[in-house]
Amino acid sequence: MITKSKRDMLPRVVKIPRKEYFWGVSATPGGHRKDQSLPMLHLLRDYLSVGDKEREISRILTKGLVQLDGKVIKEKRRGIGFMDVVSLPSIKKQYRIIYDKLGRLVPVEETEEGSKLKPRKVVNKVTVKGGKSMLVFHDGTNKVSDLDVETGDVAVFDLAGNSIKNVIKLKEGMKVFLTGGNHVGTIATVKDVEVSRSSASNLVHTEEGFATVEEYVFPTGNMAINFADIKGGVN
Repeated sequence: MITKSKRDMLPRVVKIPRKEYFWGVSATPGGHRKDQSLPMLHLLRDYLSVGDKEREISRILTKGLVQLDGKVIKEKRRGIGFMDVVSLPSIKKQYRIIYDKLGRLVPVEETEEGSKLKPRKVVNKVTVKGGKSMLVFHDGTNKVSDLDVETGDVAVFDLAGNSIKNVIKLKEGMKVFLTGGNHVGTIATVKDVEVSRSSASNLVHTEEGFATVEEYVFPTGNMAINFADIKGGVN
């Protein structure tokens, strides 16, 4: 099995120098698409500087010192994606993964209280036995629920109990974070949602004067997440 990749071949969402070193690691298949995943090794070594060698990072993971969404992760190639929470309990640090303004995945420091919550966007909804709905989320997870949730809405989970605390609707006046397109990494306010009558994506118009497809819109409401002026820094 090939575990390493040339750095030039890694997805552009991975924010590491491409010419300083030759090899990187590719993310294992998981909840997030591979081209939208950041391998745990690169996060811990190249972003957070938890260790400066691959062997050192492997040792830290093996000891169970790293958590992803509240669960211990020991695989250095584990893919991490948008809105995931990585915790380092031994040093009391928590980080949420978001997009910067160049469309790359970056960690922003999260509070201990905030790290207990995980917003998940509904990307599909299927009716199941009993009249309830199977909600499929952007991070590959799913949950059966009878709540009033539609595709495009965001369900905020309490990670400890895997329960939905509240729902953030995609509607007029809602604050949203943009995960793709020309305005990736910025916050906007929904003016209206233009529903497509064909197979094309719905179009979301913003009060800031531009429009984007619904797939790039992640409702955030008043979530206390550090989105403030995220900028890119490494080419």
